[in-house]
Amino acid sequence: MQERVLLLDKNYIAISIVSWKKAIKLTVKGKAEAVHNSGDEISTTKGKYSIPSVIRLLTPIPWRAHIVSVRFTRRNVIIRDDANCQYCGQKVSKNAVTIDHVVPRSRGGKTDFNNCVVSCTRCNGIKANKTPLEADMKLLSRPRQPTFYTLYRNYINSSPKEWRVYIMGREHED
Repeated sequence: MQERVLLLDKNYIAISIVSWKKAIKLTVKGKAEAVHNSGDEISTTKGKYSIPSVIRLLTPIPWRAHIVSVRFTRRNVIIRDDANCQYCGQKVSKNAVTIDHVVPRSRGGKTDFNNCVVSCTRCNGIKANKTPLEADMKLLSRPRQPTFYTLYRNYINSSPKEWRVYIMGREHED
């Protein structure tokens, strides 16, 4: 069964990847429609539902909400940095991931994509409440606002065939 569903805005622009459960909830509530079905079905006490592969929101959302900025969450920082410590390069396990503020919050650092990076526990402890310069640590890559593509590159590279027309920015085909 396909676990992930591509979410499109009203204009068929890819804005996120959601679980099949969330996709069914959105379609049942009338907030989205299935554009492509995966071929799988789920049976519930209320009936059978086709599990979609691609859904489209039926109401417009503000363009800035998805074109200019991807929502800041801990999970999205981890996905953006591919769960690699941005100081030593070590792959960090899900349970050991810490999010480091490059400029500490106590010094006015913001909690956003441009100031937060994945850090292993060891590097986060060494850096503590200092800037990377003060801690004599270098960032492997400058933190920045991700695009939909950079955020979901791992899903996209192994995406279902029907996602590609929306991900690659081609016009919608009926």
